[in-house]
Amino acid sequence: HQCSMQMQRHRWGGHLGVQPINPTQPACSHIPRRRRAHAWQQDNTCMAVKGADVHSHSQRQLTHTQLTHTLSRRDLLLIGTTVAPLLAPPSWISSQAFPLAPLGNVVHVGGDKRTGLTVDQVKDILAEDLKTRMYFVTGNLTEEVFADDCSFEDPTNSVVGLARYLKALTILFDPADSKVLLDDINVTGPRTIEADWQLGGWLRASAFPWNARIKPISGHTVYTLNDEGLVIRQLQTWSISPWTALLQTFTPVPGPRDPVF
Repeated sequence: HQCSMQMQRHRWGGHLGVQPINPTQPACSHIPRRRRAHAWQQDNTCMAVKGADVHSHSQRQLTHTQLTHTLSRRDLLLIGTTVAPLLAPPSWISSQAFPLAPLGNVVHVGGDKRTGLTVDQVKDILAEDLKTRMYFVTGNLTEEVFADDCSFEDPTNSVVGLARYLKALTILFDPADSKVLLDDINVTGPRTIEADWQLGGWLRASAFPWNARIKPISGHTVYTLNDEGLVIRQLQTWSISPWTALLQTFTPVPGPRDPVF
């Protein structure tokens, strides 16, 4: 409302005119007192609202800055793994896996593929791989009955390629302190084999130096064969949620490595 030259409208002879205001008059004295008071109140209200917005915005920026500089990556990880189990879906969920980190190309692994086997013969080989070789924690399986482009899925990871899967197994469990127990394995279809098992163990210290352990869990695996009789898909479900498995993976366990079974 203040300006170097104040102007006032007058109606002279039906026309609009402009008349300078006496510079000795108070600013905006030509405006009625009631209107000036109302305008002053509006201006102060707007200034207060703007001030509150600026303060709120600054506070949000400060809070974000404080969190960014105060919380380390390790703190954020611990928070995430602590909150995650509270949001965990029910047990025995279907596989909702994420692609595993790059593990090389899909290449041929092992000797000549043992094509033409019956589904029962493949079942017997898989039973031995699970019961004796415990390949879930050792990576020691019969490579000749798996297709090189076989897909492997569980509730936390998904990888395509036998070579990639075997490489992933070498960085997870410590075979010396881990174990697989085969409960049952059966042929359930012309190209389908299903197995029930238990697994538990300690993770490799080279990859998980905080001494992490996966408590014994129950699992179910469905093997699907292709036209040549080779395993083309391995699909796992667990008795625990993926969030619980993640939490155990990043939870330090003090003391010596006790047997898991």
